[in-house]
Amino acid sequence: MLQPFNRHILITPEFIEREKKKEQSTILLPEDYTKVEGKYCTAIVHNTAEDCRFDNLPTGSRILVDRAMIEEVEHNGEKHHLILDNYVIAQVTE
Repeated sequence: MLQPFNRHILITPEFIEREKKKEQSTILLPEDYTKVEGKYCTAIVHNTAEDCRFDNLPTGSRILVDRAMIEEVEHNGEKHHLILDNYVIAQVTE
């Protein structure tokens, strides 16, 4: 697992999980179908940089982030998603 630095948070955006489930789905949609996505999306926290401004973001917590600011990084053949802490809008609680 990557250890983020410089106020970054290692996340899995919720839309990535939906895409994985969609690939396994048997529902057929037109090829040109695109769902309108909002500016913000939820994400699951996996790890935070030590200098992250949020002390209360445990692993597995859900946050609301600016979708356009998610950085996708490929390392050792795996895609990872990072976001800078100032693009976190809220923590989602049940």
